[in-house]
This record gives sequence, C-alpha cells and structure tokens, in this order.
Amino acid sequence: MSEVLKKYVPAEAISLIGKWLIENRIHLRISKPRKTKLGDFRPGNKKQAHRISVNGDLNKFHFLITFTHEVAHAITWDRYKRSVNPHGVEWKTCYSQLLAILINQVNFPVELVKELKIHMNQPKASSCSDPRLYKALNRYNPESDLVFLEEIPEGDLFIFNKSRTFRKGSKRRTRFECFDVNKKRMYYVSAHAEVIHVNRS
Repeated sequence: MSEVLKKYVPAEAISLIGKWLIENRIHLRISKPRKTKLGDFRPGNKKQAHRISVNGDLNKFHFLITFTHEVAHAITWDRYKRSVNPHGVEWKTCYSQLLAILINQVNFPVELVKELKIHMNQPKASSCSDPRLYKALNRYNPESDLVFLEEIPEGDLFIFNKSRTFRKGSKRRTRFECFDVNKKRMYYVSAHAEVIHVNRS
C-alpha cells in the first residue's frame, strides 16, 4: 500500500493514512475520474470494512484532503450511525480535527495552510463547495489548458466538459449566464467551473 500511495499523496502522509485505515477498518479504492464526485464513503458492517474511494486524477494535496473528508465520514458513522446528518456538526467537528492533524504532519505550502485553516472553521460538504479551497488546491494540478470561468473576460468563448462551446455572459450571484453556441440556449455555469478559454480579448 505504501508504494501505491506514493503516487497519490505526499510521502510524509503515508504512515498517517495507514494508521487511519487500520484503526477505522477502512478499505481504500482509487477510482477512475468521476465528473459528479471526487470521493465517496460506504459504511461497512461487522463482517465487512468501510469502503472509501478517491478519484485517482487528483493532485497529491487534493487527494489527501478528499481522503480525509471521507475518513471523517467513517469515524462519524462508527460513533453515531444514521442518527446524525452526513455533513452535520458531528462530521464537521471530526473532519476539522483530522485536518488539524494533517497540517501538523504534512508539509503543505504556506498559502494552502492558510486556506485549510479557514476551511476548518466552517467545513463544506466537499472541496468543490468551498471555492477558495477548491481554487487553492487546483493550483497544484499538472499544467493544463484549464482555467476558472471567472478568470476569462465576459463575451469570450470557452469549452466546458471537453466538448460544448459557450459564450460567457454576465454574473448572477455565484454563476454566470453562458450561451451554448450550438444549442442556442442559455445556461448558468459556476464561477469556479474549469473551462478551456477559446479566444482572448
């Protein structure tokens, strides 16, 4: 397991991950990329371990934070079963405690530590639900053509989901009005959606 994990997480986190997996009876599966989620948790029983999956295309910091998010679900389940909300106070408390342990053990970049400490004060249901943390984590992705929608000028074209071409419109709260040039329809797209910028002003 240690050799496998070297590809996915910072080296100094491997022993901690092993400890959490053993102590909480968790089976970790590294998943193919999924558009709808970065990771998930499925509770076990007396005969079967808990199951956690994390997308294998995440950078090392993002993989580690997603894994920690799911471990918090496993621990919360063992303590409370179905008597609490999945992302309720009990889970938030557990997740924040695990993040504090991570920050003390892992050599995160200084700017990422700052965002993690902000995130710890009010954890979201996923890193994607926390735009600041999501953007901070994605700065450590391998070089790609992707940018955040909010970073491109209004009126420019962009490609979303690898195939559909849109023209960026005005902002409405946390989303932008975007015109699908092929379907001739208007959609609302998240400001921190990752897109390919087609033409630049």
